[in-house]
Amino acid sequence: MHFKEMCDIYGGITVNTADLDSTQKERNFFNKIISVSLDLWRSREIKGVWIRVSIEDSSLIPVLVENGFVFHHTQPHYLVMTKWLPDTPSTLPRYAHTMIGVGGLVVDNDGRVLLMKEKRGHYLGWKFPGGASDPNESVFDTAAREVLEETGVCAIAEAILCFRQVHISQYENVGDIYFICLMNVIKSTIKLCPRETADCKWFTRYI
Repeated sequence: MHFKEMCDIYGGITVNTADLDSTQKERNFFNKIISVSLDLWRSREIKGVWIRVSIEDSSLIPVLVENGFVFHHTQPHYLVMTKWLPDTPSTLPRYAHTMIGVGGLVVDNDGRVLLMKEKRGHYLGWKFPGGASDPNESVFDTAAREVLEETGVCAIAEAILCFRQVHISQYENVGDIYFICLMNVIKSTIKLCPRETADCKWFTRYI
């Protein structure tokens, strides 16, 4: 009576509830397997246990909590819970804790700079277009996408001018790094995003 498990190079174990059969997913049976497995893993000097819980198996979460597991991170279709077995401080790595945002300093052939106003937010004055990166998106790709979405202007990023880091954002224990990219315009026609953009203009100087 044991789980299908995967060992990692750090002396840890990963279990995926998607690999369990219907009997193993029954609450009482699952609780027995967890108890037996924890004793087995301790005898093998396993340090960290990671259990990936599919959204379809979310009824197993209370069982894991009762056995000392804590939340590590979530995605739309699963969450991961962990338990540190030794009587020492946990060295399990934390999940990603920094958001990435990018703004574009777009300059056209006449030296004008593209600025826009948001429809909502903390700051409603003139600013560089920009926003948060999507998963697996590069800084330059974020700059190009955000400028196009918010202003309709097609531009390509050439360099990172600067960035700033803050340790407080809209989410608990999540920081924020924001880049400003220098961008060259490809198509300068402005088309406002009806959801996000209140105004957008080309300026010969920053006001």
